Amino acid sequence: MPFTKINNISLYYDTYGDGAPLVLIAGLGSDSVSWFNVIEDLSRNNKLIVFDNRGCGRSDYPSGKITIEDMAEDTVGLLEYLKIDKANILGHSMGGYIAQEIAIKYPERVNNLILVSTAASTTARNKLIFKEFSEILNTDGYSDLWFKAWVEWLFTEEVQSDTAFIDLFISNALKYPYLQKPSGFDSQVNAINSYDCRSNLPLLKSKTFIISGREDILITPEDSIFLSEKIPDSTLEILNNAAHSIQVENPKAFTEAVLKFQKGLVKK
Repeated sequence: MPFTKINNISLYYDTYGDGAPLVLIAGLGSDSVSWFNVIEDLSRNNKLIVFDNRGCGRSDYPSGKITIEDMAEDTVGLLEYLKIDKANILGHSMGGYIAQEIAIKYPERVNNLILVSTAASTTARNKLIFKEFSEILNTDGYSDLWFKAWVEWLFTEEVQSDTAFIDLFISNALKYPYLQKPSGFDSQVNAINSYDCRSNLPLLKSKTFIISGREDILITPEDSIFLSEKIPDSTLEILNNAAHSIQVENPKAFTEAVLKFQKGLVKK
């Protein structure tokens, strides 16, 4: 298990494949395992770098406040450790916040930017949703009911009706040995709720590909449309039969979209 010390914390990471570096940054409550379904296909043409954000998975849980800026610094620190000057950066949900912050603060580090199911700030409704999930987790701990509640926000109605898929998803989640500690979930929720880069979007210089699930009710296609309107060199693709966790429920559509962009086949 590879670990390295970045910004005074121990960060878990892994790499797969060869080719142009592609960093995958996970979302709230997720770690490097969230990319399991897409690693094989994406690593055929890329050197994939996956890792656990601070306050999640096998990485450290530092005391005190965690910010999106902190996690962006961790990502850049990992690139420095791996001697990678410039990479393609892909972020999902909260990971998209982190990816945007990297592109804003360290444009020289970013080749192409891929933003999946993400936004530039958190809506008042979502702040309440995340706060409620955090309160329940701190009171009752992880349970099948907690994950079932998340399922409604993560997947399409079609996938939600697939009992075998959902039961396996929840069972695997409950058995996962590196479930995020409630304190880490709290910290990441606070990081999401306090981040807002809307005013900086016109300053982004990287070629940007924005992916949204048409059935995403958590971070909606409208949020992605806003990004595409504000980021100068950006292209938007809204995928059918996909909701928030595209890489989990529809990995084929996810990898096809990413690889099509990398091959220059995505048109404005």
